[in-house]
Amino acid sequence: MWLYGYKSIPKSGLGRATVNVLVKLLGMSNRVTILRDAPEGPAHEVDVNDIFFSVTDAKGIITHVNEVFARHAQYSEDELLSQPHNLIRNEEMPGAAFKLMWDTIEAGRPFAAYVRNKAKNGSAYDVFATVTPLPNGSFLSVRTRPMTEMFTAAGEVYQEANAIEHEADGVGKRERAERGAGKLAELIPDYDAFIRDALPAEVEAREAAGFTLPEGQGVVYDAALGLYRELDSFMTTQTAIKDATEELRKATATLVEENEVTNSVKAEMENIVADETTRTLLLAPLQVWSTMRTVLDQNAQALAEVAEELYSRTANARMAIALARLHTAQTAQFATELGADGDEDQDTAESMRLLVEALDTDVRQMDDAVFSHTALHRRVQMKVTSITELTKLPLEMIDSWTETTASSDDGQISELIQRVDQAMAAANASIEQLQKSVNKLSEAPSTDGVRAALERLSTAVQ
Repeated sequence: MWLYGYKSIPKSGLGRATVNVLVKLLGMSNRVTILRDAPEGPAHEVDVNDIFFSVTDAKGIITHVNEVFARHAQYSEDELLSQPHNLIRNEEMPGAAFKLMWDTIEAGRPFAAYVRNKAKNGSAYDVFATVTPLPNGSFLSVRTRPMTEMFTAAGEVYQEANAIEHEADGVGKRERAERGAGKLAELIPDYDAFIRDALPAEVEAREAAGFTLPEGQGVVYDAALGLYRELDSFMTTQTAIKDATEELRKATATLVEENEVTNSVKAEMENIVADETTRTLLLAPLQVWSTMRTVLDQNAQALAEVAEELYSRTANARMAIALARLHTAQTAQFATELGADGDEDQDTAESMRLLVEALDTDVRQMDDAVFSHTALHRRVQMKVTSITELTKLPLEMIDSWTETTASSDDGQISELIQRVDQAMAAANASIEQLQKSVNKLSEAPSTDGVRAALERLSTAVQ
């Protein structure tokens, strides 16, 4: 398998044409052979504006495709419909990737992966594929061009899985796939977390590289455009929550680390100071802090667990938003095709209805994150308040202590006092950051705007 080393293009003042050229250049570099014994063959690239659409039934039989899908596969629509989706499977893809896909979607969860496909003439092309289970038991897939460095990372993992599968002589495809899946699980222990990061990153990089919705008109197009904008706004909200949660996690970790530093200094001072009066003077405040350490660490650990849950919920929401943006973009594309034809094509109309079903699934994922936010924020606030109150008096004592002991003539003691002072400054900064992060999380997000926009789109496509 060949992987292109795409890089994420940041949003900047670069012109869109310049950015597109850069993407093309980057897309032509860093080709890597995934199979150690794979011959290099023909390949073609996916454009940044291409959106593939397909639907399969529960057995993987194709029921719907769009023109982009057919064009890159180099089959006619009639040749694709009613055929198994593995018609375009590239033999260089590890079976483990597809086992992971089926395990995920059959459990009712959306799936995403980097995939190499093969066209009718043997030409290979790479995509970032998403698969969403629909209420009727079918599966809707949207694919785009891979745009981030995660693509290369996935390729390296596939290489390892492929090596395991090809070394499994004398066993069937299922067993080889299971062995490859074991390697995937070893290299990516939390695949769900991987795609929660990959999907928003791919959507963002694609938009930064110049992707925009096609120009169109009509009720369906206007509704899709409205939903796309609402999703963009909601992504901004969720990204702010994600950033605040990351700050919360970092500040909590720093507080625990600096607590440990102070405790270590206390132990060193006990070994240095011999005079009982001096020992009392130097060690008493540190002993108070050390005594509080267990309680502080317990609260910090509890805070870290709540922050991790909040982060996970937010990551799920951002993944759902990114997936919804892909589904909305595809709906807008179909709407422009309807407008161009001048009348309603039944297959296209049905495809849009399926996309709306997928969007409803996406928004329900967002609802879950919103529903839990208030309760999780309240728990975070309680823990931060507790930590702030618990550390207030010890911090004041040690601050006064460092002022009175800073003039010590003993070089070793002076160095230890300086370390405590630095640790307390860092602890103070961490507590201030905890309070700032809590304030940033105080406003509960809402999917009301997204829900209303989805209702308008649903009505428009019916």
